Amino acid sequence: MKGNFIMAVRDISMGTKVGLELVTDKWNALTLSHLTATPTGFMTLRRQVRGISTLRLLTVLAKLTQLDLVISTDEYEYGLTAEGLKLQTGLANLEAWGNQVITEMQ
Repeated sequence: MKGNFIMAVRDISMGTKVGLELVTDKWNALTLSHLTATPTGFMTLRRQVRGISTLRLLTVLAKLTQLDLVISTDEYEYGLTAEGLKLQTGLANLEAWGNQVITEMQ
């Protein structure tokens, strides 16, 4: 890896801490990665996010909705807000960077 980057947790801004807490939870990240701007039915999403329990998915969706990243409809469908789409793009960029680092390490 290029250079060493070490930062104490106390040196990270509160916004960074909140963002990291959100995206380092695998269920948050997986749920965000399976949603689009077009709402998806709960059971479809439940099948796509493999391994998550129904209760956990409901909890994740409630949290993401509270953070204004996800919208829900009266028909139990869920989609990404504009902010959710931005975060999803950021996660895709992070994944691409991680894949590049892995490739360079080999």
